[in-house]
Amino acid sequence: MKMMQKLMLPCKAATGLMEKKHSGELSLLEKIQLHFHTKMCEACRRYEEQSKLIERWFKSREKAPVSPELEQPSEELEERILQRLDTQH
Repeated sequence: MKMMQKLMLPCKAATGLMEKKHSGELSLLEKIQLHFHTKMCEACRRYEEQSKLIERWFKSREKAPVSPELEQPSEELEERILQRLDTQH
């Protein structure tokens, strides 16, 4: 009975482990707990899928080139934006 209690996680704990999995390594017990929970909980399976998609999107954005305009000091960029707005009116 105690073994089942250790394996049974509430959803909040399971989603916390999913996020921990993205940023670090889970212990063997945590991997087992998460696996056991996601096999039984459809909502957490969906959350994990969505979390993986978001993580992949963020990683792809890290590799994307930054526009040279965004690397300028903010005052200079603000001035260029204001000038363009003035010429459009």
